[in-house]
Amino acid sequence: MSKKKAKKAAKGRQEGGAVTIPARPDAKVRDYDAHVLVCKGGDCKKRGSKGVQKALKDGLRASGMNRDVRIDSVECLGLCKHGPNAIVYPSGTWYLGLIEADAPEIVEGHLKGGEPVEHLAAELRPRKKRR
Repeated sequence: MSKKKAKKAAKGRQEGGAVTIPARPDAKVRDYDAHVLVCKGGDCKKRGSKGVQKALKDGLRASGMNRDVRIDSVECLGLCKHGPNAIVYPSGTWYLGLIEADAPEIVEGHLKGGEPVEHLAAELRPRKKRR
């Protein structure tokens, strides 16, 4: 393999519009108990998603769990008219129409206690069967 090709392969390669990154067995990935994705799309942002995310982070910090749970913002979760929205993994629980005041209950009940906050969690519709 030429030096040029090897250099390109080391950076990642383009395949059908996507860039694939070579495996990094030496990379250390932090293990979290939960991962919260908070929507920061236009509608959610207008309705206060930034404040919701800050309230979640502040709640985790206050409870000493900020190293156990990762909170990230994502561009759009697709349910704009219901925002601000968030998803908690690994449970896959969706929370729609959040306000900052909901954060302590999500932190204590779900992230610390391990159970989704039922009255805040969205009810998921069953998937349609594919033909």
